[in-house]
Amino acid sequence: MTKLELLSLVEQVYATYNQQLPHNAEQEEAIYRAWYELLHDLELEEAKRAFLGIAVWAEFMPRPGTIRRATINARTKITQFDEPLVAWGKWITLSKEVNSGMPPSIPVSDALKLTVQKIGEPAYGMHTNSDREAFCKTYESVVAELDAERYAVPPVPPSKNSKDN
Repeated sequence: MTKLELLSLVEQVYATYNQQLPHNAEQEEAIYRAWYELLHDLELEEAKRAFLGIAVWAEFMPRPGTIRRATINARTKITQFDEPLVAWGKWITLSKEVNSGMPPSIPVSDALKLTVQKIGEPAYGMHTNSDREAFCKTYESVVAELDAERYAVPPVPPSKNSKDN
């Protein structure tokens, strides 16, 4: 997305939520710079589509990071990860099925696979409340790592002239 395209997106976001951009040139430039640094690698049409989807249900104006996540999720067709307790329930179900000689009936997400790998062999015997807490804590850290990779922001390319693009 070029800087001019970003201007139109930011103005649309502010207008949709009946917000005013600052009248101070320095503050306005800081807002545009912050939005550009988070969205520069995305296509305008994708980001606009994601914003419009958010605007239908969001009561408050989204931050650029929210638009970034929605755009990437729409592009990759990846949904959000399960909540930790849901992942725990799936893991318990899978463990019982496999230990009973049954094939797994639930698809295993990358986050669940990585959590079990991180915990190691003890994961297969987990069943107590303290096991659940340890599992959920590990799962949350795995999801945070995966999200950091998924939504990573590449460096802003150097511009030839600050007024170009």
